[in-house]
Amino acid sequence: MEQLDALDRQIMAALVRNGRAPWRLIAEVLGQQERTVARRGNKLLESGSVRINAFINPAAVSSRAAFLLRVQAAPRELRQVCSWLADQEESSWVSALSGSSEGVAEMFLAPDELAELLYHRLAKVEGVQSFTTMPLFEYFRTPSGWTPDVLDKEQYAALHPDEDGRLAGTATRQAPFDDTSRMLAGLLHRNGRATMDDLASELSVSKATVSRRLEAMTSSGTLFIRAVVDLASLGFPIESLISITCAQAGTAGPAEYLASLPVTRWVAASGEQVLAQVAVAALDDLRPLLADLQGRDGVTAVQSSIYAEIFKRSTVRYHDGIPEVPAVA
Repeated sequence: MEQLDALDRQIMAALVRNGRAPWRLIAEVLGQQERTVARRGNKLLESGSVRINAFINPAAVSSRAAFLLRVQAAPRELRQVCSWLADQEESSWVSALSGSSEGVAEMFLAPDELAELLYHRLAKVEGVQSFTTMPLFEYFRTPSGWTPDVLDKEQYAALHPDEDGRLAGTATRQAPFDDTSRMLAGLLHRNGRATMDDLASELSVSKATVSRRLEAMTSSGTLFIRAVVDLASLGFPIESLISITCAQAGTAGPAEYLASLPVTRWVAASGEQVLAQVAVAALDDLRPLLADLQGRDGVTAVQSSIYAEIFKRSTVRYHDGIPEVPAVA
């Protein structure tokens, strides 16, 4: 991957925080000229190092809830199994782990869809040996709230308030969701930085209507707008899934602590377990993190598995490490 300089990484981090932030705002936060930031930012978008993606939160508009699915597969069939999982519309992210012949995915399913997916569809995929699922009861961090150690806290706060990770688990509809909202989400899926003028023109409504709809949908957790980034270019090529087992004291303390760390991209809790995705610059950076977590009150076990390959990220399908380009309507 192309190596980026310090300013490119800062712009990328700013887009992680707020994918629709105007170049003017990013320039002010970074202390740069707007034309420089716009030129650099557009180059990052055109190269695919960053893609601003929008997708509807299934938990907010349906009876679906989030589950973590782990699939054991024959080694030579693991990529095929992960590719199959990534092709399913119920999956939001899919990765293959390096510590075992295992794929892991976040799936959004209604209770009556579980058996059909697991025992009818997945069971027929060649190479699948076994699988486990666990419900994700609470989110503490999602990728839009990630604060990589590229900008400082004040800069991140100036770009956008902290994302409430718990919105990812919203189970009740909190914003109007009709054909107009669905079309708006589709337009932003193809181009997450589309202007209000363009969106209003495509929908044949006023800019004020678009602005109100977009604010209602994002603030309620009905629509997520996220920067899908090349983490290696950003300076964090090592991604790991961390599993923490907690004692009776509960998962809230360890989960909130993990969510506060700059390395953490995603944290969710299920029963006595906390699951987290972290991104670091080198393998050596994982060792003190794991030791720190192991020593925290209420933590009884910590496991870490490095991601070997990404197949889907924030609903964007990857092929051989390259994110899919959205289809033009």
